[in-house]
Amino acid sequence: MALPLKQYWSLLIYYLSPQWGKALLLALLLLTSTGLQLLNPQILRYFIDTALNGEGTEKLGLAALAFLGVGLANQLLAALATYFGADVGWTATNLLRADLALHCLRLDMPFHNERTPGEFIERIDGDVTALSDFFSQFVVRVVGSSLLLVGVLVLLFREDWRVGTALTIFTLLAYAVLSRTHDFAVAATTDERQSSAQLFGFLEERLSGIHDIRANGAGAYTMRRFYEVAHDFFYMGRQS
Repeated sequence: MALPLKQYWSLLIYYLSPQWGKALLLALLLLTSTGLQLLNPQILRYFIDTALNGEGTEKLGLAALAFLGVGLANQLLAALATYFGADVGWTATNLLRADLALHCLRLDMPFHNERTPGEFIERIDGDVTALSDFFSQFVVRVVGSSLLLVGVLVLLFREDWRVGTALTIFTLLAYAVLSRTHDFAVAATTDERQSSAQLFGFLEERLSGIHDIRANGAGAYTMRRFYEVAHDFFYMGRQS
């Protein structure tokens, strides 16, 4: 079932609001990194133009130092963004895990009888872990990448309007194709998470009953079933 975009935003704001300071710092780091990615090619262009015009080595040296400085600053910002992103993501997902576990504990027994403990573990932990990037960097990276794309197109238009027009048309076509096909990725990812839950449920049941399996000589059958479940998980993972 597809959820409205407003519900995703509500979920994001609810779990990020307790750490809004870190979230804003993360957004600033990622957006600054995007700006530096646009600046460095301009420094490189200035260096090449200066060299072709035969100007003094002092300008070339300053341009080279600026290029290296911006590159190092960009790497530092990326490292800081990774650190704060992991911190924000894990804090938000831990809150979500607690809420989800409490919700499951409040459900009636028929719900619990239909699912194995291993499946619960994967759903509460594994599925929520998959949301870590969504809480930490997804939105900011989407905005940052969009700004980077717009900046690149603007710079291309400044150099040659024909190149800028061609790449703008290509960008719009690529966006249209991705918008039409994203539902396929959603369905494949849903199937992959389901197969992962089934695999963990299978493993938990067999490990908890390993003495009974040995006593009844069902080791070969259990291994065959494990290969089947693992194959389904591998196939779904490759599809997603």
